[in-house]
Amino acid sequence: MKSKVFSIIVGIIIVAIGVGYALSALEIIDHFTVFFKGWWTVFIILPGLVMLFTRGANKFVSLCLISLGAVLFLQQNDVIGDIKKFIIPALIILFGASIILNTLKSPKKNITFTIPEIPQDGSIPVFEGSFGEVKPDYNGKVFPGCSMDVTFGAGHLDLRNSIIDNDVTISINTAFAGVDIFLPSGCRVDLQTSASFGGVDNKYISSDMPGAPVVHIYVAVSFGGVDIK
Repeated sequence: MKSKVFSIIVGIIIVAIGVGYALSALEIIDHFTVFFKGWWTVFIILPGLVMLFTRGANKFVSLCLISLGAVLFLQQNDVIGDIKKFIIPALIILFGASIILNTLKSPKKNITFTIPEIPQDGSIPVFEGSFGEVKPDYNGKVFPGCSMDVTFGAGHLDLRNSIIDNDVTISINTAFAGVDIFLPSGCRVDLQTSASFGGVDNKYISSDMPGAPVVHIYVAVSFGGVDIK
């Protein structure tokens, strides 16, 4: 999805540049150049536009980038003066707009679930981390399932070279963080999510083979994102 949105936006920009040069050549408009005053703000606005139309991306961050680029562009062209006095009102407006966007986006099936209680005998390990990276190592090992609690950081669970012979459970609880889960082939995914100002993107292709082990993934995410690949 992200690559498609990026390609479409880049394509529109290239077409607009071509039209501008064509109109200039026909003397319909004055001299046209891509190096207009404040042209560098495009590199702030463009990533924001891509995030805005990307599933699972934080809409508040995308709106902040777009607005910052737009304000800097206006300042470069002497339309507005000191931008410092606009910061707090702009943040309030953007936060409200992000709430509206998240409310109006395509409705998803509401799933109510309780993250399974983790056994205290150590059979299912618990990994916790804040302001850093949580990265369990199961390379070449049997994966029994796990729980990850990540805040203000990043989580990385790479199971592509692990051994999953039976059904397992992965519980993810994350806030202000991103978590990537890489699964080996030959599994089926049972995903249940609860997201608030965040998203879960499942790109994994489940196996249709009878008896394939099921990976039960429970995700609770706030102000972050979880990618399953």
